[in-house]
Amino acid sequence: MKARAPRSDGVATREAILAAAEAEFADKGYELASAREICRRADANPALLSRYFGSKEALYRIVAKRLFGDLGAPLATLAENVTDAVSWRAAVQTWVDDMLFMTLPTKHAQKLCAALFRHEVTRPTKFHSEFKKDFGKPVYDALRDLLAMAVSDPVQLELWASTVWAQVSVYALADAKWHVSFRPAGVSTRAWADKVRDHICSQIFNSLSFRSSHKSEVQD
Repeated sequence: MKARAPRSDGVATREAILAAAEAEFADKGYELASAREICRRADANPALLSRYFGSKEALYRIVAKRLFGDLGAPLATLAENVTDAVSWRAAVQTWVDDMLFMTLPTKHAQKLCAALFRHEVTRPTKFHSEFKKDFGKPVYDALRDLLAMAVSDPVQLELWASTVWAQVSVYALADAKWHVSFRPAGVSTRAWADKVRDHICSQIFNSLSFRSSHKSEVQD
């Protein structure tokens, strides 16, 4: 009798389904994405999607956590390491830099993250409020916390935070064709992102200065 092949532990198949789901959701958004197409992309039996993830809904949550959470988590703690003007400027630049490269299609994971973000903003799913609370708000609050170290007036603080957020987010909401129109001919995406980062940061640093007094305000 022919010997039976050893059973796979399923790790490779599970990862293949996750990778296929990231691509499918990024291409089509949640509503138009197909569980069957995800399994076709992964070269996996459709029954395995249910076995490993339970449903398309559960799979989408996992994909969003991987894309939004993994790329956005480092930004949420930037303000904790600020002790002076130098570290403040470095933290602000890191936030702008990371957000730009998260939304510009310079790497595969960033491209997927930007696409999923674009779908959620332009065609919000039933998960939109959940994702905004879990992923979007912490990243926005990180920017706001950094700017609060230089701006005391609440209205001005919100104006600065929302303006910087908008400048960065416009790249996430644009597809690849629009990205080309955003930069001069012959300039690479990466090089242009550097210039955009420096331009945004120069606006901030030319107008705002770190306030050492903000620490006492927080403690009070």
